[in-house]
Amino acid sequence: MLKSGPRFFTTRQAARTLLPHLACPSPTSFISQRPYSAAHASPALSAARAPQRALLYVPGSNEKALKKALGGGLTGEDAPDVVTLDLEDSVRTEKKTEARRLVREALENAPGALKSKRFVRINPGQAGLDDLEAVLQSPRIDGMILPKVNTAQDLLAVHDFIDRHSPHAEHKSSLKLIASIESPKALLNMQEIASCSDKVGGLLFGAEDYCAASRLIRTPSRREMLFARSSIVTVAHAYGLAAIDLVCVKYKGEEAQQVLVDECREGREMGFTGKQAIHPAQVSTIQRAFAPSPAEIERAQAILAQYAEVSTTGAGAYGLKNADGGVDMIDAPMLLQAQSIIAQAEAAGLL
Repeated sequence: MLKSGPRFFTTRQAARTLLPHLACPSPTSFISQRPYSAAHASPALSAARAPQRALLYVPGSNEKALKKALGGGLTGEDAPDVVTLDLEDSVRTEKKTEARRLVREALENAPGALKSKRFVRINPGQAGLDDLEAVLQSPRIDGMILPKVNTAQDLLAVHDFIDRHSPHAEHKSSLKLIASIESPKALLNMQEIASCSDKVGGLLFGAEDYCAASRLIRTPSRREMLFARSSIVTVAHAYGLAAIDLVCVKYKGEEAQQVLVDECREGREMGFTGKQAIHPAQVSTIQRAFAPSPAEIERAQAILAQYAEVSTTGAGAYGLKNADGGVDMIDAPMLLQAQSIIAQAEAAGLL
C-alpha cells in the first residue's frame, strides 16, 4: 500500500482546493472560490468514489459458495468489491425457487461488516419480480444487476416494484441498479436507460447475449465488440455511472490468466471502471488492473504538487519534467486526469 507523506498532503490540497474549475463550464478558469466537493466533480470522478472493480458472480443455488462469499471466506486480494448472488444464468429453471430461498438466507446470515458490496442478479420479466419479492426481505442488499434491460421502462418496472414492495427504507433511498446491456436495442436506448432513475448506478456489458443478438462472431481480438463497448463507456461516464466490462470466460491455466490480463488492460484503457468475474481466481487480477498503478499515482501526485506551486502565477499550462529528462506540457485536461487518478487510488484504499 502506498503511504501518504507530506508531499501527498500538498497534492491532496491541490486536488481538492485548487482544481474545482475542472468541474465548471469554463476549462480556462483555473481558480474558483468554491471549495472542491464530490458534488462539483465530473461524472467520471464521482463514479470513482465507489469502486466496483471486480463483480464476482456466485450461483444462487450453490449453498456452499454462498456461505463462502458472504461469510468472510474471500479475504485479502480475493475479496471482490462486489459479490453478486446470481439467480439468473447460473441457476437452472427447476432450481429457481430453491435458489431464492438460499440467497435470502445467505443475506440474512451474512456478517454486517463484510468488505464486499452485496448485489443480486435477478431474472428478466416476471421471474425477476418473484426474485425481488424474495430477496427484498433482507436489508443487506446494496444493489441489483438487471439482465436484458432493453428500454428505460424495463428498468423503471424494477424501480417501481422496489419502492412499492420493499419493507426497508434504505432500499428506496440507496439501492443501486446496474443495467445489463445485452442487445442492439438496449445499446440504442442507453441514454434513456442511464437517465431514467436516480437508482441507476452503472451499465454492464453482457457480451455473449449481445453477440448472439447482433450475429457477431466472437474472436480473440474482441474487435467485433469495440463499438458496443465504447458506446457503453461513453454513456456511463456521461451520466456519472460505473462501466462494467465483459466476462472473461477462461479461468483456468496460464493461457486463461494471460487472456484475463489482456482483457483487463484493454478494458481499463477503454474507460471501463470494472469487470465481471465468474471465478474467485479472477478477482485479484481484476482488482489490481482496475486500480491506478504506483507509477500512475506518483505521476498524478507530481502533476498536482507542481500545479499547487505554479497556480498563483496565472499560467494556463506548465511543464513537468520526466525521469528521462524530457518535459511534458500539463494543462487543464491533464490536471483532471491526475485528479481522477488520485480519487481512484483513494477509493481503492491505495492512499
